[in-house]
Amino acid sequence: MKLNLFAAWVSFALVLLSVVCLGGFLVAAGSGQGGWAVISGSLCVVALAGAMALYGGTVRHDHRLHHESPHLF
Repeated sequence: MKLNLFAAWVSFALVLLSVVCLGGFLVAAGSGQGGWAVISGSLCVVALAGAMALYGGTVRHDHRLHHESPHLF
């Protein structure tokens, strides 16, 4: 159960980080700062991929062991 809680909260934090990075990407791209836009956009993609991989891997592991899927509440 601790693994489920960890995966759920870390995935939630990574999704929030990706939303912030997406905002930074849009502001940087709109103001003409290409370098910052690339950094922020890349970080957004990495955070989303990490969240999906962590959560998806935990769900797959739990289904294999016939456990409950991770959830926050």
